[in-house]
Amino acid sequence: MVIALLSDFGLEDHYVGSMKGVLARLAPAAKVVDLGHQIAPYDRIQGGLLLYQTYPYFPPKTIFVAVVDPGVGSARKGILVETDDYFFLGPDNGLLSMALGEQKIRRIFDLSHEKYFLDSVSPTFHGRDIFAPVAAHLALGVAPESFGEELTDYQRLPAFVPSFNTKEITGQILAFDRFGNAISNLSRKFFNRHYQKPTLDLKVGGRNFECLHTHYAAVPSGEGLALFGGGDLLEIAVHQGSAEKIFSLKRGDTLRLAL
Repeated sequence: MVIALLSDFGLEDHYVGSMKGVLARLAPAAKVVDLGHQIAPYDRIQGGLLLYQTYPYFPPKTIFVAVVDPGVGSARKGILVETDDYFFLGPDNGLLSMALGEQKIRRIFDLSHEKYFLDSVSPTFHGRDIFAPVAAHLALGVAPESFGEELTDYQRLPAFVPSFNTKEITGQILAFDRFGNAISNLSRKFFNRHYQKPTLDLKVGGRNFECLHTHYAAVPSGEGLALFGGGDLLEIAVHQGSAEKIFSLKRGDTLRLAL
């Protein structure tokens, strides 16, 4: 069984090591993989995007533990989501919602049965004391319904969901990668379903893009382009340059596709 970890804990402190220690003690046969721990503190959008971009490449029944949790210790729920393909564990604060949007959900459970937590639970470290031990017990074969009461829904982050009407599709920039490519919330699947025009009619940051390219080198060095990147999300890029800097783009900027 694979357990994949994502957090905003960084690597300088004891947080990630403590979670891995719990997993090694309770489920020593599980293979633990790091998705990433350098998410900006409290940044659920960046964390949810990273989870969305990575989860499809893992084997079936992987347990994803995602912890970007500014509400830790509050009344927010911890949840376990069972889909046809995977298990997702984390705070119910929208962090999981972009990944779950493309999964067929079987059941959602409130993590409330304390017998599967560590004996002493810190109100500030549920990653170690709740999510890690629940993941370990799940890997050992404990049934999902054993962890708490079933729920009917989960929280969503509006930023992850593009909108459309009869005139246009509206998306937004979620993040920039290390190359300065602007990554949007418009997936290839959503685009193909709702955009039927033979040519591109895209506006972002005061610029128009009239062609959808397949790769960065399709245009000369220094020139901007629109394409679907490796995560199958629409990007604004500059070949061998930073779209973020050259086009003065920022997170939250709107993308408009005229219909």
